[in-house]
Amino acid sequence: MAPDHRRLAHEGTRGFGVGTGSSPRRGPGRRRGRRPPGGLIVIVVVTALVGGLLGMAISMGWIGPAGRALGRFLDFYCGVFALVTLSLTVMIGLAATDRRILAPGHRVHAQSIHRALAFVAISMLAAHLATQLARHRVGVVEAFVPFSASVTYGLGTVAFYLLVVAIASGIARGRFALTGRPWVWRLLHLTAYVAWPMGIWHGLSAGREAAPFVKVAYALCLAAVTLALIARPFLRPRTGRAS
Repeated sequence: MAPDHRRLAHEGTRGFGVGTGSSPRRGPGRRRGRRPPGGLIVIVVVTALVGGLLGMAISMGWIGPAGRALGRFLDFYCGVFALVTLSLTVMIGLAATDRRILAPGHRVHAQSIHRALAFVAISMLAAHLATQLARHRVGVVEAFVPFSASVTYGLGTVAFYLLVVAIASGIARGRFALTGRPWVWRLLHLTAYVAWPMGIWHGLSAGREAAPFVKVAYALCLAAVTLALIARPFLRPRTGRAS
C-alpha cells in the first residue's frame, strides 16, 4: 500500500533516527538521497570542541569579569545541565518510537528534537569537562582514563565515552539499516541507557555535595525515564504491519 511505503521510507533511516530498528523499505520507483554521515560527524565534533573551548575560556576568565561570573555559573551547573539534557534526550527518543499516539510526521519531529538535545548534551559535557580541567580539579589522565583516580570519576568518563558511541551510532544508523543488520545499530545505540545512570551516579557522588534542588532534578529525571521505559511496550502496536 502506498501510504505504508511512504511511512517506512520516511522514518529515521538516517542520522539519529529513533525507531524500532527495522530495515528501511523503499517504494517502487523511488530513490531517496541521504546526507553522508561524515557531515554529521563533523558537526558533532565541532559542536563538542566549541563547547569545550568556550567553557575553558569562560572558566579561565579570558573574556573579562562577566566571563568569570559566567565561568563560575558554568562550573556549578554545566554538569547538571548535561545530565538533565541527556535525560530529556532519552525520553524524547523513547517517545519517538510511539506508533499508537504519534503520527509519522510527529515521530519525525520528535527525532529532530532528539538529535538537537543530543548535540546540546555533548556540548554541555564538553564544557563541563573543560571547566574541570581549567580549574585543575582533575588532571588529563584522570579525565580521560576511566577509573585512574576513583570510581566516581571513572563512571563519569565511561558515561562520556558511551554517549559518544550512542551519538556516533545514531549518525550512522542508515548504514546499519542498509546492511541488513539493524540489531548492531540497536545494540550500540542502547549504550545511552547505560551512560545515563552512570552519569547520575557520577553527578551525585563526585566532587562537592549536590545541592538539594540538584538531587530533586536527578530524582525527577530518574522517575521520568523509568516511566518512559515502562510505557514503551504499551506504545507499540500489538499487531504486525499490514502488507
